[in-house]
Amino acid sequence: MQCITTVKYQAILNGEVTESFQPACGIRQGDPLSPYIFVLCMEKLSHIINGAVLGKIWKPIKVVRGGPAISHLFFADDLILFAEAHTQQATIMHHCLETFCGPVRATSQF
Repeated sequence: MQCITTVKYQAILNGEVTESFQPACGIRQGDPLSPYIFVLCMEKLSHIINGAVLGKIWKPIKVVRGGPAISHLFFADDLILFAEAHTQQATIMHHCLETFCGPVRATSQF
């Protein structure tokens, strides 16, 4: 969070570097750091989901018999979650997302 909340920018105007300035609203879409921050954050979410799958709480889907189980896919700035079609699984997904969005903790729930 320190890297995100204390960011400063400098611009080149007419060939000269301006003084540094801080954005008023944090990182926005199009910011050069956005893709890297997304990847770092999704890595944490992936660990939370994998923990639930390994704990046999989250039941991923299989497209074909004998194929790999799929619980989630990340692509660019998108996320797709997969689980068996049960209310209980939706609750598990919700819990994982709440854990991901909640305060930072030293240990995981799963």
